[in-house]
Amino acid sequence: MRSGFLVIDKAPGTRSTQCTNLVKRILGGSVRVGHAGTLDSTASGILVLLVGRATRASRFVMMLPKTYLVTARLGSSTDTDDLSGQVIALGDAGKADEAGIDRALLSFSGLRDQVPPSFSAVKVKGRRAHSMARRGFDVQLEARPVLVTSIRRAGPLEGDLEVPLGITCHQGTYVRSIVRDLGAALGCGAVVSSLTRTSLGPFILPDGIPSDDLAAMNAHSLQERILPLSVISSSFTTFTAHPPEEDLILSGRPVPFERLERRGWGAYPGEGLVVITGRRVLSFARIEAGKGRTMGRPVTNILLEG
Repeated sequence: MRSGFLVIDKAPGTRSTQCTNLVKRILGGSVRVGHAGTLDSTASGILVLLVGRATRASRFVMMLPKTYLVTARLGSSTDTDDLSGQVIALGDAGKADEAGIDRALLSFSGLRDQVPPSFSAVKVKGRRAHSMARRGFDVQLEARPVLVTSIRRAGPLEGDLEVPLGITCHQGTYVRSIVRDLGAALGCGAVVSSLTRTSLGPFILPDGIPSDDLAAMNAHSLQERILPLSVISSSFTTFTAHPPEEDLILSGRPVPFERLERRGWGAYPGEGLVVITGRRVLSFARIEAGKGRTMGRPVTNILLEG
């Protein structure tokens, strides 16, 4: 079984776990299948599934930036921060205009504190917040730092008080919270009326298999769509290891960068991580400095096939 990444274009109303379980059933129960971050059931777009040995790369894929196209509806607030929830407040959005929205969006760019939605996967004392919220508990979540690298209005404010936004953000950011907080900044409330993840790192919608097509696929047709592990290399600064250095990596020992060949700088900052590849292994390694040398210490090694 080939290891790598399957990109799914998830339809709204389909749960991420449904896609994961269906792919696992098609490929066979012995094949490991994981994901690199789920999507809300009401959202659509990129869902990256990890097949075989690629499951070891999950946390590194989740580190990569994500882009979204979201439509915000002004004039109300709900308990879920989207249209699936109960309305908890109404506001007057009649005075909202594009200039005011653009000014408000300026404060959302960069590193900022964000309170996740009550209906979210965040854990509170070992329990999922959404599970507690559905049982009627008053869920109070603490703010945490998130990084939004780009946010802009992606179109005009329509007559029904809906405005499209383009957002690029990093792990842990909730788009529903951004829209909720935008509504608060405008003084009228706002909820997500539609949400599409258009990319996750190097994975884009044209690579995606429509989730509605999965049920008709077999193991062979799915395997043909698996992207190789090397796809992730473009996202990090990448080095090539020759056989002696590859032996060090496989044994878990650090390798001086002077003994490696740099292949590319990578499209995204890797938070002190690089990728080192050889004939037998793809390694996520942490940069370490000491004794006058800079080293790459393996964090996760993924053996390559054949």
